[in-house]
Amino acid sequence: MRKLLLVTTALLALSALPAKAEITFDTTGLGGTGTNVIFSSIFDNRLILGRLNGQNDEVVRFRDLTPTQDPNNPFTGAANGNDIKIFNTEDLDISVFNSTNLTQLGVTRDVFSVKGDGTLFLRVTALETDGTFKDFFLSQELTSGQNGFDIQAINGEKIWDVDLRVVGGRITDFEHFRIDVAPAVAAVPELSTWFMMILGFAGVGLVSLRKREGTPFRLA
Repeated sequence: MRKLLLVTTALLALSALPAKAEITFDTTGLGGTGTNVIFSSIFDNRLILGRLNGQNDEVVRFRDLTPTQDPNNPFTGAANGNDIKIFNTEDLDISVFNSTNLTQLGVTRDVFSVKGDGTLFLRVTALETDGTFKDFFLSQELTSGQNGFDIQAINGEKIWDVDLRVVGGRITDFEHFRIDVAPAVAAVPELSTWFMMILGFAGVGLVSLRKREGTPFRLA
């Protein structure tokens, strides 16, 4: 009986542990994997919409969060073959939604390049497997030419939001954007559900144990 209780307690403790989010950054170049995000439309002067090349199920939002805009260099976007190009921003927020543009989706990988100057501060918000959010940060000095970034979510997490903020400069060109939309997964039972399941298994084991211990030995 004591062993059964110890096992039950250990299982409950393990199920209560928070999931560990992991985000990896690679700034050595462009990985080139994933589906290209192409230009769709300019929704307003602060929001540009993209979509996955050859698909219409996902909508990618590029929102300019720059406090003030330079009227001589406005925030805008355009198509460049199979790539989307975003121009002139100091704070670019990127998120992915479904075809109705109402339900936000997570992705497992973002690959893109940035041109500009100043220090780029990259914040990635990850959706953990337990439904909570965690932020990851990276800072890098922008150099002349393309600055490549490859961001990946592992351990079952999803990249929920990407924010690129530049201090002391400006993003003059954001392009080569490719993403992998996270596949839909079955819902994970809540802690209360796990608790009831474990109690049920423990009860079955206890009944079986009592039956074995309570059966008398009789001579014929």
